[in-house]
Amino acid sequence: MPKRAKKTVLNSEMREFVIRLRDYFERESQNGGPLLPLSQVRQRVADALLIALATVTRISTEKYGKEGNEENKLSSPNKKRRRIQPIVNLDDFQCAAIRNHIYGYYSRKELPTLDKLLVTLREVHLYDGGRTSLSKLLRRIGFHYQKSNNRRILMERNDIALKRVDFLRKVKNITDWEKVVFLDETWLNANHTVKKKHGTMVLPNRLQKYQKEKGRD
Repeated sequence: MPKRAKKTVLNSEMREFVIRLRDYFERESQNGGPLLPLSQVRQRVADALLIALATVTRISTEKYGKEGNEENKLSSPNKKRRRIQPIVNLDDFQCAAIRNHIYGYYSRKELPTLDKLLVTLREVHLYDGGRTSLSKLLRRIGFHYQKSNNRRILMERNDIALKRVDFLRKVKNITDWEKVVFLDETWLNANHTVKKKHGTMVLPNRLQKYQKEKGRD
């Protein structure tokens, strides 16, 4: 006979089940025997607790497994579980490093699938988030998937690519780098400029206006 606890505190729902069991056994007592054959265990439980047979079957399988020889811990469906926040808020330098990593695939003539990126980014310690978070991050930094020959290929958004082309054309025409001013906290991509700088580029045709504004401060 199983050992019983000296004092058990039951919530209102469990107390209701106790009453249902008591009423069911009372009906069996008045009937002079089982209302259903003793072999129909799950159906008897369902009738006694006034719940669906499928519910009894599902909980029984969760507890004892499909073969009935396991001893698992039951979960609480309504229990609030801590949700892991996606890792998508990276700084500009980290985003630029991930972007360069993706460009490396194209330079090697490889297709950067999400699964490949997840592995290689972890190997070089650029990203340690999950697959879903990486997908969100790629969209945030300007990439999207495009179908080509029934295959999904990671592509950079057209508007971002056009801005880069426009920027590089302006950079190409710079002859005097002493007149280039860098502001703020944006990292310029080392592959797209003459040398690595920290800041936002102000092109020569904006330099005079910038100097006037600084003189007013």
